[in-house]
Amino acid sequence: MNLEVIEKLKKLGTAKRFAKGEFICYEGDVGTEMFIILSGQVAVYGNSFGCVQEKFAVLGKGEFFGEMSMLDNLPRSASGVAETDVVVLSIPRENFQRLIREVPEMAFAIMTTLSRRIRQLEARLLEACELTPAGTAAASQGVSSSPETVALLLEGHKVYGLRAPETHQQYLFEKMVTCPVCGLEFATKIPRMTRLKLNRRDYDLREVYADFEPLWYTIRTCPGCLYSENYNDFDRLSKASEDKLGPYREKARRLQGQVSLLPADPLSVDRVFLSYYLALYFAEVEGNPLDLGKLYLALSWLYRDVGDEEMYERSWRLAFDNFYQAYYGTTNLRLKPEQEQQNCLVLGELYLRQGDLSEALRHFYAAIRNQDGIPFYNNLARDRYMEVKEMRR
Repeated sequence: MNLEVIEKLKKLGTAKRFAKGEFICYEGDVGTEMFIILSGQVAVYGNSFGCVQEKFAVLGKGEFFGEMSMLDNLPRSASGVAETDVVVLSIPRENFQRLIREVPEMAFAIMTTLSRRIRQLEARLLEACELTPAGTAAASQGVSSSPETVALLLEGHKVYGLRAPETHQQYLFEKMVTCPVCGLEFATKIPRMTRLKLNRRDYDLREVYADFEPLWYTIRTCPGCLYSENYNDFDRLSKASEDKLGPYREKARRLQGQVSLLPADPLSVDRVFLSYYLALYFAEVEGNPLDLGKLYLALSWLYRDVGDEEMYERSWRLAFDNFYQAYYGTTNLRLKPEQEQQNCLVLGELYLRQGDLSEALRHFYAAIRNQDGIPFYNNLARDRYMEVKEMRR
């Protein structure tokens, strides 16, 4: 891009600076501007064919993004995140036609770029159509082939774009940990729980703290193989046999090339969501319905926080199915008394959301009667039992 072109562009736009990790634009938003990179690098993220966030490209000086929304007036198809400190030239929609008319070099560059992206999309679509699906003879015999497409996210999941507030930092400390699946050592942030002030405990057992949201930091994800687990249980496989680790490594292998993590600093809720879905993906190895139920319940809290009522209901109903299976299923799962008590509390609350007051009362009563459980939960169940009885009058 020569100096003459740059001077023409400066008259049509405004220079904007973004720090490393900042979102420049969000997938799904209505596009009101396109961007030309003056310095630094920008990563482009979007949903892949497996419905997971994937880093499609890293763009550098002189390249541009966001132009599609200028052409078709549709929501953005990808997010732009500053890979380094970045300066971009923002061209507003009202100047886009002038850009095409007065800077023909840019018009040709846009057409060339769109043509290249269409060809790349065709190649990716062809590759996706040729993937060997799970369960075929080749897969069942352990024959190596192209990895099957892995769908992680529930249908209807969106890009939400929220970032962790600066106040979170005072409650975190950094620690080096080792992934038990791939052996990678990496830095992670852990909540200082002793510093937190508990505001309340909801009836579905969510704990709400002042100035901090532990949900954002509960799941630890290895940046190498993407193994994800509750930070308290992350190293539970550290002494596992090769036979036990095998299924986890196989699931990690299937993710390679399909999933890219958004930056961890600053942390976005979209990375948090992906971490929970990755934890669900790896939890399928053991298939413990209690673990799956807790993950879906936490997802429902996150969806409620971002105001997505449809996904909130979808995820708590999946939580209900798993808690029910944990309590009534025919598996060999043996619950401790406090686990049975908590399970009954959650089932009672989720029955109540479905409008089934009789089943809600029955499960709250079971939690009250569990004398080997935790006294606090006995009292919580008793309070809820009396409230629901009042509802029936």
